[in-house]
Amino acid sequence: MILVEIQKASRIVKELIKQHPVRIISHYDADGITSAAILTKSLAREGANFEVHIVKQLREKVIKNLLKDEKNSLLIFSDLGSGQLNLLNKYGILENNKVLILDHHQPINFSHKNLIHINSLMFNEPYTSGSILSFLFAYNLNEKNIDLIDLALVGAVGDAIDEKWELKGLSRKVLEWGVRVGKIKVEKGLRLYGRHTRPVHKALYLSTDPYIPGISGSESNAVQLLAELGIPIKVNGRWRMLKDLTMEEQMRLASAIIVERMRGKYDYPEDIFGEIYTIAGRKDELSDAREFATLINACSRLGFYDVALSLCYNDEKALEKARRLMREYRSMLNEYIRWVENNIENPEVVRKTENSFYIFGHGKVRDTMIGTLVSVLSSSSLLNRKLVFGFANTDDNMVKVSARCPREVNLNIRDILIEATRNLSNEAGGHEKAGGATIPPGKEEEFIRRVEKIVGGKIASSKR
Repeated sequence: MILVEIQKASRIVKELIKQHPVRIISHYDADGITSAAILTKSLAREGANFEVHIVKQLREKVIKNLLKDEKNSLLIFSDLGSGQLNLLNKYGILENNKVLILDHHQPINFSHKNLIHINSLMFNEPYTSGSILSFLFAYNLNEKNIDLIDLALVGAVGDAIDEKWELKGLSRKVLEWGVRVGKIKVEKGLRLYGRHTRPVHKALYLSTDPYIPGISGSESNAVQLLAELGIPIKVNGRWRMLKDLTMEEQMRLASAIIVERMRGKYDYPEDIFGEIYTIAGRKDELSDAREFATLINACSRLGFYDVALSLCYNDEKALEKARRLMREYRSMLNEYIRWVENNIENPEVVRKTENSFYIFGHGKVRDTMIGTLVSVLSSSSLLNRKLVFGFANTDDNMVKVSARCPREVNLNIRDILIEATRNLSNEAGGHEKAGGATIPPGKEEEFIRRVEKIVGGKIASSKR
């Protein structure tokens, strides 16, 4: 059913782009960036007049500044928009323009004569990223766009919507399609950044996802671990990469990493070993879908959207810039993780309640990285498998809230955020296990009280 609707949308848009200028508005993470890259490349092939805007969130202020006076355009929202239809209507965006939304976040039930709304959740396709939808739209626009299938999968992997790091549902079908056309190769292996480009000891000490306590951030400890495991880091004078390890060596190393993570109160073995997606026709880090997505995220979260987009266009100069940004990003994230670990008993940094942990990152953690930080922390039993909320200041004097719900906790974090911010900001959204919101400064305590009341009530009712 969703494919039929995408086909209809592509036919309509094919005509609209002949009559209207196009604006693409997309999210700044790997899913949003790859979605934007897919759309720009496909529209360029159609000779469309377009421009692209990358945004952190589609907040009311962004809509007013970017689109309030927009008229007679085709607006394409990718990886966002479904939860902001009320705002698009409030400021006349829907009335004055044609609007296409390609999104997978929780939608608002809203219709308009000028709106084409493609949201995977509306078609019972929960394991679908914005990039997958953008690719299917692009392919139906022009079959030449089959060559963009790798970007669709990079976005899907980067969105990490499947807790076992394997694509499912519609995303899985696109993966299998990519394999059939020779764009993607699927194999099993260690999920560590630098598979094709870094000596194995450097891949270990630079790893932040998965984070390896005692190893991440320490090159000497990484070398010692490999020596203890009997895994040589050099053969015939050449450094060994992760891709050079035998399957037996990879399994031995995976077991050791799991032990270290459990010792440091991190677990989830499936975060260590899983499917590796190799892309044909791309070099170095860009040949690994997960590394590609990580590189895009690093660039975007440091504010370099242009570099992130250029990576999708196979720009070799952008790759060198991205590597430098990746080092900065990884160093920053390691610093944030150690800061939380060192302040776990400091209530001014980490607030513990019966049901949740709250990380006060004001002035310390970038708003673009608070989500990454709480993601790492939520996979750790350091925080006792509770909900994790992180606060960080934004550059427009608001407070970004990022929230994660452990896999084993049967709660919907998006619903909790929406309820907790009602009449406070009304800017919340996300997925079942990961979400975000924006609240005014000074409202953190009220937000915490609301969350505790909501979560406490849900837990109590589940026990009845």
